[in-house]
Amino acid sequence: MFNINFLHLLREAELELVIADLRPGARILEFGAGTGAQAKDLAARGFEVVAIDLPASGYAQSRVFPIIDYDGRTIPLPDASIDIVFSSNVLEHVENLPEIMAEFRRILRQDGYCLHLMPSVAWRAWTFAAGPPTAIAAAARFVTEFISPPAGTARIQAAVRNLKTGIGALLPIGHGTSFEGISELWTFSVAAWRTKFEKYGFQVDRWRPVGLFHTGHMVLGPRASIAQRQRWAAHFGSAANLFLVIPRASNLNESD
Repeated sequence: MFNINFLHLLREAELELVIADLRPGARILEFGAGTGAQAKDLAARGFEVVAIDLPASGYAQSRVFPIIDYDGRTIPLPDASIDIVFSSNVLEHVENLPEIMAEFRRILRQDGYCLHLMPSVAWRAWTFAAGPPTAIAAAARFVTEFISPPAGTARIQAAVRNLKTGIGALLPIGHGTSFEGISELWTFSVAAWRTKFEKYGFQVDRWRPVGLFHTGHMVLGPRASIAQRQRWAAHFGSAANLFLVIPRASNLNESD
């Protein structure tokens, strides 16, 4: 079940696992910053952080860091003004990827690079597998909360929330730009993302699994510790992959 506090915990742990890939003291743009929890963490670590997101973001009401609203097309920063573009589980949602990649190249300084965390095929597969037990749990909560709603929650509101969770868990709904999720067993692969980066003017300098296991349904939630989830990643796969990409000297084939 979705829990924003647990999401913050996961993102904090993922950042800890990739912090060594960020140049100390760099000026960072966090693209698609969500609540700003990671931007806040980065700023506390001594980075200069600019965070942007869409005003219609689902996390807009839960922000914990100053975030600049932007129009989804033009990043509101001058040319060559950023050392690192950082994103965490964002690019799979971007419809106009060629345009945004061009904006990344525009704002990066000469020695700048991008660090993107992307959901993996393992995350997609295990999220599918976690669907039925999540639906069963939602059905149980539907009955319980209909009889005795949580404090401050209307009976119908609780019922609708649990119905949506249960139905969504059973259907192969896409997480990214695709309506269905089956194709994401390919589009979330390292090979697919390498192809996209190279097509839109970047080269993959290196990639690696982040090393943390979780699913889109947040199975077990905080009952499974971060240390446990790191051990599980070695057996079941990392939920995210890290891509460090740099602009190509020659940017060909930038359009779809």
